[in-house]
Amino acid sequence: MTRTGGNTMHEGGFSLLEVIIAISILIIITAAASVSFSSARQIRDLTTAGQNVLSMIRVAQSKTLAREDNSQWGVRIEQTQVILFRGAMYAGSNVTEAYPLPPTIEIANVALADGATEIVFKLIEGTTSQTGTFDIRVIANPSLVFPVTIESSGKAYRTGAAPFETGTRIVDARHRAFTLGWSIQNSIETALVFSNPPYADATTTITMENFFDAGKTKFDWSGTISVGTSTQILRIHTAYLSATNTVFHIDRDCRDNTKKMRIEIDAKYIATYEADCRTVTVGNFGGVITEP
Repeated sequence: MTRTGGNTMHEGGFSLLEVIIAISILIIITAAASVSFSSARQIRDLTTAGQNVLSMIRVAQSKTLAREDNSQWGVRIEQTQVILFRGAMYAGSNVTEAYPLPPTIEIANVALADGATEIVFKLIEGTTSQTGTFDIRVIANPSLVFPVTIESSGKAYRTGAAPFETGTRIVDARHRAFTLGWSIQNSIETALVFSNPPYADATTTITMENFFDAGKTKFDWSGTISVGTSTQILRIHTAYLSATNTVFHIDRDCRDNTKKMRIEIDAKYIATYEADCRTVTVGNFGGVITEP
């Protein structure tokens, strides 16, 4: 033992100050690790919740396109959960599934068209009028956000990460587009002629002026037509319309449309759909056909 300046130290030992410093460093490291672990868990829970919400929305669209229970389907967006329901609106609908968010996660800043809190998909095309955005976020750390975008096409995705279209209705042969090379702005009527053997053809005439918007930059008609003992359901609308050109879409679900159909606009032959719904012959005025 050696005395120096009145202080006593043991060889191979630690002073009280050294012990205090070591404990302080250990506390700091433990606190940092705890914060890092907590942040990682929050990000994991947020990502999982975001993907599950998107999945629920896509299920609703898929069920609508499949005409499950012959109905529209939708999702209700609430602060603590999303609800899958069958019907044109949540009120009075048949709720089939609810996904409660983790207790650390909430939905906020819902900004859907017309102040909606429900996303409902339309039959045949699977589109929605409830476009917009909302945030899924960590309650304790609102800066951690999973932002969601809903497009009119029905596409739902994490904002800023729109997926490429693969295997969806966009490339489905049921949904054909015709770039006519001329304008339908001054057209008067569309004729749909359905073959109904052994009986005479059935013709439905659409007065077009009733389905243009005010500036004649859009045309949109959809309807249900009885042909014999079957029902044909389709939509005819423009993706582009100007004074010189028209991009014309015809959407037909093959499970409903079982009759051969010829379409004309002011007696101009656009196209013929065979009874199989997929084989299409372009007419003299049908322009170029593509899958939109």
